[in-house]
Amino acid sequence: MLESNLKVKNNIIYNTIGTFFYFFCQWAITVLVVKLGGYSNGGILSITISMTNIFYMISMYGVRSFQVSDIKNRYKDGDYLLLRIITSAISFVFFGVTLFYLDYNKEIQLCMIIYMFFKLGESITDLNFGFFQRYNFYREIGLSYILKGILTLIVFCLTLYFSKNLVLTLFLETLALWFLIIVYDLKILKNKLNLKMKTYKVIFLLKICFSLMLYTLILPYLNFITRYQVEKFFGTEELGYYSAITMVIVVISTLFGSIFIIIIPKISYLYKDKNINEIIKIILKINLAIFVFTIISIIGAILLGNIVFSILFTDSIQKYMYLLIPTIITSSILGILNYLSTILISFHDLKFVLIANLIPAILCTFILKTSITQYGMLGSLYSLIISLLLGILIVGVRIYFLLKKRMTHA
Repeated sequence: MLESNLKVKNNIIYNTIGTFFYFFCQWAITVLVVKLGGYSNGGILSITISMTNIFYMISMYGVRSFQVSDIKNRYKDGDYLLLRIITSAISFVFFGVTLFYLDYNKEIQLCMIIYMFFKLGESITDLNFGFFQRYNFYREIGLSYILKGILTLIVFCLTLYFSKNLVLTLFLETLALWFLIIVYDLKILKNKLNLKMKTYKVIFLLKICFSLMLYTLILPYLNFITRYQVEKFFGTEELGYYSAITMVIVVISTLFGSIFIIIIPKISYLYKDKNINEIIKIILKINLAIFVFTIISIIGAILLGNIVFSILFTDSIQKYMYLLIPTIITSSILGILNYLSTILISFHDLKFVLIANLIPAILCTFILKTSITQYGMLGSLYSLIISLLLGILIVGVRIYFLLKKRMTHA
């Protein structure tokens, strides 16, 4: 047990360091785009990321969580590969149709099209990392993320600095990502994968993971709808300021997610073995960790927030710093909902995960405009906080009753 726990901790360290570094680089890009191209380009990049993230999630189809919880290896690598090809094609078609009906200028549309290929590259990366995880290549996951983070950041900054052209910048950044997918990820996996595939299994995966796919759409939808409304109320430049601070939500939730994805197999085994006490211990430990993280982050924001954001951006960001602490609180609440949902996924309670997260999304959509009208930009965060707390209540009650039922039949 001690050796198993040590292995899990090492895997979490490799995965977390790599994931945090990569998404820190992606966050740094959203900071530097303002430095190098102004708040208008920052707003364009923000709405581009929010829009393409929705279809990126369709491409991912929520399969990674199911893939790593497939402890009996019912599906082969080839099944997951064919599934990702199908879902990526579907996501791009939906993206094209949606973009056609949205009223954006040609520059924004071109940025979105190019960046969609970048997100498809991230989707393939996610599939590769699912394979890495299956074959215990956690160190390779960390290294791959670090290489991708460094190269995409350097290419983005140099291109935007010299060209002042966001379209060209995103194009070269996308090429850089795909270059590393081919020369690093695929080279490692070349002789490892079992590429046998069965169509009926892929069709079954499409059916069984459909609710997971819808679940994974909820967070990017919330990111998009809040930014969309802020842009409609205040304009693209103001959205740039808003996004500069609230991008923290994406960074923190991604960091938490990189940890949660590692514990899914362990919780699946514990649930299968009816080891309820150990599951409860994990839940309590993660609760405590998120609480401590939140307190430290708030203290750091109070002491250093103004200085750090002034250095990263300009002094003009100061009048928006009131958003930072509510953003941290929103991130932590989202983290709690995500890890509780992850636990339900490890139980393969997939339909309830969707329902429990869909209800908060619907609530947020209904109260968002009113909240922004009454509280300004803070209203978008208030809407998220209220909605996410409702989701935590629903998921928490479900976990309680499932564990109680499992313990009764132990």
